[in-house]
This record gives sequence, C-alpha cells and structure tokens, in this order.
Amino acid sequence: MNQIQHMKKEDRDNLYKLFRNYEDILGPDPTAVVALESFIQAVEELKCSESEITSLLMELSEVIKDTRPRIIPLIHLTEQFEAEISPHFGKSLEEIKTQAVRILREKIAVFESYRAKLIENGMKYVEDKDVIVVHSISYAVERILIQAHQTLGKKFRVLLLKQDFTKTGRLIKSLSNAGIELFIIPEFNLSQYLENISKLFIGAMSVTSDRKVVAAVGTAGIVSLCHLNKVPVYLFVNSLKFSHQPYAKQGIHRKNEDRQDKDLSYSLTTCSHDVVDLDLVTHVITEQSNGQSP
Repeated sequence: MNQIQHMKKEDRDNLYKLFRNYEDILGPDPTAVVALESFIQAVEELKCSESEITSLLMELSEVIKDTRPRIIPLIHLTEQFEAEISPHFGKSLEEIKTQAVRILREKIAVFESYRAKLIENGMKYVEDKDVIVVHSISYAVERILIQAHQTLGKKFRVLLLKQDFTKTGRLIKSLSNAGIELFIIPEFNLSQYLENISKLFIGAMSVTSDRKVVAAVGTAGIVSLCHLNKVPVYLFVNSLKFSHQPYAKQGIHRKNEDRQDKDLSYSLTTCSHDVVDLDLVTHVITEQSNGQSP
C-alpha cells in the first residue's frame, strides 16, 4: 500500500481490469463488498508514518472512486468514508487505522442492509405461475427468486437466457439448487417465447441522472424486445446505485481486441456494459419503494 501514492497508470488500469472481471463474474454488489473488504485489509497491513497515512488513505480512496466503469454504490460509500475519517486525522497512527477499519466495516453493513431490504421488497413481485425471464447475474434478482421460492413458497418458472457460460452456469447451479424450475434458451431466441412470459427481472450497475440504466451487456436488446411486446420490465436496484452524474460520466470501458478467424484478421471493439432508457422499464423497485413507475 505504500506504493499506492505513486501508482502508475498501468497499475491503475490493471486494478480497474480486476474490478471489471469481478463485476462480470460476480455482479456489482459482491464486487463493492470485496473492494471494501480489500480496503480494510490494506489499512490493517499498512506500515507507514503518521505523516503519511492521510495521503495514503485518500490516494486509495480516489483510486477506488475512479473505477471504470464506475461502481456507484462503492463511490457513495467511499465518499461517506472520507467524510467520516477526516475528523480523526491528526490522531495517532493506530487510532486513525482503528477508526478507518471501523468506518469501512460500518459501510459494508450499510450496504448489506440496503441489499436485504431490496430483496424483501422484491419478493412481493414474484407470483405463483409466473414465467420470469432472467438474463444476467444480479445479486438482487438471484436472491429475490430464491427467497420467494424457499421462504414464501412461490411456484414459478424462470426462463434463463444463456450467454457466456461462466455467468449462466453459476445461475443454473444456484437456481437449480434452490429447487426453482428452469427453462434455458439462447438469448437470441427470446422472440420465440414472448407469448408465455409474465415478467422480465433485471438488475443494474447504476441508474444515471439523465435516466439511463447501466446494465450487463445484452440487456438493452432484451428490454427493448420485452417493452415492444408489452412484457413488464422490473428493475431491482438499491438507492445507493443512483448516480448524480449522467451516463457519459460512468466510464463505460471499451476494449479493442485483435482477432484471427481462419484466414481473416480484424479488430473487435466491445463495451463492458449496455445502456437502457429508464422509460422502457415498467417498475422500479428499491429498498424503500413499492414498484412505482420510473
């Protein structure tokens, strides 16, 4: 951590890549928790002088807030950490470290309480005989479905759209292990099943100030198809994911990759996330709300 103050661009880029990999596999919620837990570990292992700790903590805080794409709950919680740790600057090194760890643990508890309340609210929107479309990994959606089945005894089916198997495979395991009936199709075949669908459940990376939803790749097309065919779209998002900035400031990552397919060479450009107009969402459910229209 002593090197964080002098972190090179290459080091930052590698850190942001690590964030993206975690978010892609686990989803944004677990990634935010992992980041805060890593922050705690860094503070506990930090060896520096009293004159250095302030700048080191603030440097790491700035790096975390600058994730690309932006992990909005992590930014909000880190900003809260900065405000709450500042009054302790000037105290002894060990006292600052103790207070930093305490505050960060409180931030994790706050985030987990938001998640728990969202799941509790979300279960109300699962009904017997529903056929619910699920596209990508979302901690909230996954837990809502599992708890609605196991806690409330709801009987429903999930139409799971297969994409990258690393992600889809995890959902198959978790939902199957919970006893939820699954029907798995390629995501590009959804149009063939629209007449039998009750709802589409999605999560989000963030919701921006200009009414955009930053979500997993592929979400935009699926939401548009459901909206066009009058399938209700339910967005489950805790209020820590609401950004004060527009979509253009969310730092969506673009990657250019050289490909070779048989005798053809080309450069493939991909984006880390999709953008969805909030107007296409039928219901927004937060930890505080009850499914109001956006």
